[in-house]
Amino acid sequence: MNQPLGTLYGKHQAFTVQASGQLNDAAAFRPMIVAYRNGSPVRLQQLGQVLDSVQNDKAAAWYNNTRAVVLAVQRQPGANTVEVVDNIRRLLPEFRERIPASVSLDVLFDRSESIRKSVSDVEHTLLLTVALVVMVIFMFLRNISATIIPSLALPMSIIGTFAPCRCWVTVSTIFR
Repeated sequence: MNQPLGTLYGKHQAFTVQASGQLNDAAAFRPMIVAYRNGSPVRLQQLGQVLDSVQNDKAAAWYNNTRAVVLAVQRQPGANTVEVVDNIRRLLPEFRERIPASVSLDVLFDRSESIRKSVSDVEHTLLLTVALVVMVIFMFLRNISATIIPSLALPMSIIGTFAPCRCWVTVSTIFR
């Protein structure tokens, strides 16, 4: 992989350390030449302490006043957020079994909750709207038998409108 192996932090600037060989620990980096000054090599060990440590010690996270590691899971473009969250929640018990008892695994933020509530609100509004439309039809016709036909036609027209959309989504998902 062609990624930086570390960073040198100075008072005014930071430098990225890259190596072309397989150096496995900090001791192997100490004699590395990083620059030449007045014809003499400047080695990494002359610039500061070279030690085995974490890749980035400039960021930290806490959860419930305890040091933590925050892992953000993001969906791919075009993926269904609710489906991604459901799949992750299905895997959480297996992950909890495999980690030590001293480590806790918690969900910090779940974006699917607001999506689920929004869909529920839309469903509730749709049902309320259908009931109000049927009530208005009854008030104009003042006949229960004459109201039944439009009352059945209204939900069927809604289902008929969105059924091809659902079928198209299913077909397009299959051929992806």
